[in-house]
Amino acid sequence: MIKINVEDVIYRDSNNVLFIDLRSPYEFNEGTIPGAINIPLFNNEERIEIGKLYKNKGIEDAKYRGVELTANKLPHIYKHILELSKVYSDKDIILFCARGGLRSTSLLGFLNNLGIKVYQLVGGYKAFRKFSLDYLDNIKKHHEFLVLHGYTGVGKTKIINMLKTEDTAAINMVFLAKNTGSVFGNIIFPKITITQKMFEGLLVYELVQCRKRLIIVESESKRIGAVSIPNCLYELIVNGRHILVNTGIENRVARLVEEYVGTSTLDDTALISSVQYLKKGIGKENVEKYIEYIKNKKYNDVARQLIINYYDPLYKHSIAKYNYHLHINYDTIELAVKQIKKYYFEIEEEINQ
Repeated sequence: MIKINVEDVIYRDSNNVLFIDLRSPYEFNEGTIPGAINIPLFNNEERIEIGKLYKNKGIEDAKYRGVELTANKLPHIYKHILELSKVYSDKDIILFCARGGLRSTSLLGFLNNLGIKVYQLVGGYKAFRKFSLDYLDNIKKHHEFLVLHGYTGVGKTKIINMLKTEDTAAINMVFLAKNTGSVFGNIIFPKITITQKMFEGLLVYELVQCRKRLIIVESESKRIGAVSIPNCLYELIVNGRHILVNTGIENRVARLVEEYVGTSTLDDTALISSVQYLKKGIGKENVEKYIEYIKNKKYNDVARQLIINYYDPLYKHSIAKYNYHLHINYDTIELAVKQIKKYYFEIEEEINQ
């Protein structure tokens, strides 16, 4: 039986590992190791039943009931993991449960005896969760941040995604948070929910996989949709080096139309529904006008009006409260990326001296 510690696997290339979460769907949906596949030994109701047996009658009764419940599932689980081992033959398969206990231990032996090489994560998900919290609490030991600021439509998120290369490290926290809290968030992340545990796990995994001390992120409020940036990380970002990105209004209009109309439904239902949430901010009359624009496919007019009348006034204060280490005013987004990369390498060299 082969066991592996969190610290020994989390720093490895994520392309070389496949995690299998043996916990119930409820546990999995509350938080798991990023990229893990859920193959539960017990469903939600069965897990509760076994927990009650353990508490009221003891471990032997709980074990016996666990054997009864898994007996008929083992052929399916064996077949599923066998198929995964063939598809992902270049990856190490690592099983985990809540604490590295009976669920993963029993299946580890079963599969290895049948010729499927798998590993067990020592301490299970609890060990990964502890590693994540410790990493975030000691974030100053691991990272420093370059923070991109700019009004809506300047392309901060696109710049972040373009900067994610082997040379520069960048993290898109909005994507990790699946931020549906913004006015148009439900268009990009429809019906996606994420827990705080999931967000923190994704953050830590991304930070570790960056393999860089200096990380580029987009300026965000502490709360992103349904989740919050952990305190130590948020403090480090606020005290990082700040870059202000700007461009002409027509570039901003084009960016918003590309980002939201391109992912919207063909009948514009999602766009109209989102605009209706703005009544308090821009008034009923403007909302009705913008809905008419949308119905007539005048997306540029809507974007331009929202920039002028809603977004710029809304974010004026938050933009003004920082002192910026670099100002960028670009014509093409590629130029902005080039300038940020140049600054990144300068700071990286300074850090490494």
